[in-house]
Amino acid sequence: MNKIKLGYVIPSGDPVEINPSHLIVTGITQLSGKTTTLEALISRSGSKAIVFKTKPGEKSFTLGTEVPPFFRDRSDYEFVRSLIEAYAKEKLSIEKGSLMQLSKGSKDLEEIKIRVDEALAGGKLRGIKEEIYTRLQHYLSNLIPQIKYANFSSTLNLVAGINIMNLERYTEEAQSLIIHSVADEVLKNQNNIILVIPEAWKFIPQKYNNPCKRAVESFIRQGAANQNYIWIDSQDMAGVDKIPLKQISTWILGYQSERNEVKHTLDQISLPAKLKPGPEEIMQLKIGQFYLSSNDQMNKVYVQPAWLDDETAAGIAKGEKEIPQGKKMEFDLKKMNLELIAQSNPAAVLEKQMHSPDNIKLADEINELRKDIFAKLQEFYEFCIQLNNNFTNLKPEINEELIIAKLLQKIKLPQIQAAAPSPKIDVDAIIKEILPKLPAGGSSAIYQVAPLEKIKRDFVEEIRLKIVEDIKSLSADEKKALRYSETKDSDIAPNEFVTKCFLLSVGGSASTKISNILKTLLNREFIEKTAGSRYRKSMRKRIDTLIAGHDATPEEIDLLYNHLLSELI
Repeated sequence: MNKIKLGYVIPSGDPVEINPSHLIVTGITQLSGKTTTLEALISRSGSKAIVFKTKPGEKSFTLGTEVPPFFRDRSDYEFVRSLIEAYAKEKLSIEKGSLMQLSKGSKDLEEIKIRVDEALAGGKLRGIKEEIYTRLQHYLSNLIPQIKYANFSSTLNLVAGINIMNLERYTEEAQSLIIHSVADEVLKNQNNIILVIPEAWKFIPQKYNNPCKRAVESFIRQGAANQNYIWIDSQDMAGVDKIPLKQISTWILGYQSERNEVKHTLDQISLPAKLKPGPEEIMQLKIGQFYLSSNDQMNKVYVQPAWLDDETAAGIAKGEKEIPQGKKMEFDLKKMNLELIAQSNPAAVLEKQMHSPDNIKLADEINELRKDIFAKLQEFYEFCIQLNNNFTNLKPEINEELIIAKLLQKIKLPQIQAAAPSPKIDVDAIIKEILPKLPAGGSSAIYQVAPLEKIKRDFVEEIRLKIVEDIKSLSADEKKALRYSETKDSDIAPNEFVTKCFLLSVGGSASTKISNILKTLLNREFIEKTAGSRYRKSMRKRIDTLIAGHDATPEEIDLLYNHLLSELI
């Protein structure tokens, strides 16, 4: 990445360039020009950039390509702790030991939640331990649905220029998860990427933890080796964690009005105290005017917007022309030589068109519609969470005695004369005839009710729950391999799993991965090993073996098998 043009020195009009590096742009929103500065630097850097839009109706970064939010679930202790602290807005203290134990060996957040639920249901927790688990249960109950019902992408596909990841409809906790996942993915697998972190006080907070903090810190320490840079957008520095700020070498400091923030701004200017600007100069900066402080220069500059030509920008820096504001920013495209601009910078044409009066009005209307849509989506999202909780807590039971009593009341006995002896009713025979005709329902479809039969069906239910739990404990890749095996009626070679199920190349890490997956499925008795080191599906066989001794009919076995397949899906 070559040097990036920032703008022009005030008042000489000399051009200013900065070295590619981690940087921060500060200044009061709407009054300093932070977003315009970042857009201009990205457009002139020639790099791919990822921008997160986190506020509903946000009008910044209108020129770019929207990409789906990227997220990968994690359950290691550090990640889960930072996630819960971001949700609770406070640092965990006494919960740390319990959370560390719960996270050990877990595959995802849901598995941790199951462990917490089981511990509380066991009734053995007392005192402070019970309080800790209750708090963790509350946190996870609110966090997991945010992930479960979100439409995340498992791959990060970027295009040239600005990639916009729209997070407006997600909660702050979900936004933190996404930014963390993106930063981690870029650091490990991408290069020449600019990651723009918005609202730094929210995602890199000083007083409490957040999943983004550790990811951003690692990114700043290691990213530059692959030309990956963090660019921070922050209104001020007061609430931002100082550890990542210490690694930043380029500071672009804009207008501030609050005295403490003015002092923080002056502290970052790399000049002797006598040569630094006074507080009033910071408080009098106009839109687009910034103090640049880096390891090799310190200047007061006018940042050239991406859509503004060199001559006008230099004239503004010299004080010969006015800074475009409001309607002054809307250029008359008919008076411009669009063909000449298109040859040198096609993106500039699009940028100028975006600022036409008609398009600005249309953008405002679209933003209002988006706000309404996001409000409806939030209502639907909350409804889904409530519905999920209701189904989770629902435990339907069949009142067998009531059903039998009601049915017996409906039986019409034959009319007899008073002198005749009362007929003897064979109740057991009636029950035997009635029970097979009772309608089945829900996940209890394989049960029928009778004293001895119920005992047998209780065992069947226990078997069903065991197999369902085994399926739920599988990872996503293990479930995928199991689904693939269930579609095959013949033996499957390990390499077939590699190439046809996971679409990978044979050998190396892929073969090791498949070997571990097949080992897990063998242990769970979902597949069996055959001659020639091949594998065959055996989930149906496992069901037959376990419940055949409880007088289950073929229809009931089919029903249970199909129910387990639906759990697998």
